[in-house]
Amino acid sequence: MTMLLKASDLTQEKFLDLIQNLTLKDVVPDEEISPYYIWIQAADGWALDKWNRESGLESKIRWYSAGRESMIVPSRDCVRKSTSGRLFGPDGELRWRNIPMLAPSCWRTVFLGNVDWVGEVLEDSSDCLSHLQSHQDSFFLWGQLTETAPDEWIELRIPHRFQYPIDGKPNRVKVITQQWRDDTGEPHFVRLCNLESEEKD
Repeated sequence: MTMLLKASDLTQEKFLDLIQNLTLKDVVPDEEISPYYIWIQAADGWALDKWNRESGLESKIRWYSAGRESMIVPSRDCVRKSTSGRLFGPDGELRWRNIPMLAPSCWRTVFLGNVDWVGEVLEDSSDCLSHLQSHQDSFFLWGQLTETAPDEWIELRIPHRFQYPIDGKPNRVKVITQQWRDDTGEPHFVRLCNLESEEKD
C-alpha cells in the first residue's frame, strides 16, 4: 500500500481553502467506511466530533469549554480560531498547528495517509517514510461514565465533561492509530485512523 506524507506552511486563508476543498468526500461512498472525525484545540475550548464530508466547513460541531455547557457551533469558526487540530479517518489524517511566532499567519499543515486528500497544495515528503515500518496500534481514551451523567464522559483530573462522537453506550472508547517506526521501534510519525468503542455488557 502506498503511503503519503505531505507538508507545508500555509496562510490561514489557504489553510481554510484546503479544508473546504479536501477530496476525501469523493474517495469512497459513506456506507463503505467509518466516519471521519475532527479534533480541535483552541485557547477557549476544544471539539471532538464527527466530520460531515459533504458540508465541510459549513457543518456544525459540538464545542466544549471549561465551566460552560457545550454548544453546537459552525465548524469554520472553530477551525479559524484553533491552535491545533486533526481531521482523520481510515484513509488519512490532516493535522495542523497555528504558529504565529513564525509569521503573522502560519499554519503548519501535515497530511499522512494512503489516499491523497490534498493534491498539490502540500509538498510531497513521502520519501521520509521509505525506511520506516508501518504498525497499527490502539489506545484507550480518557474519561469515565457515571450513573448521574450516563451520556457524558467525565475527566476528573481536568475536570471536564464531554461526549464522544460514538453511537451506542460504550464502556470505553479507544483511538486506532498507525505508526511508522524505525529499526529500533522508535515511532517517527503517528496518525489517528478511527475511534472504536467497547460496549457495556
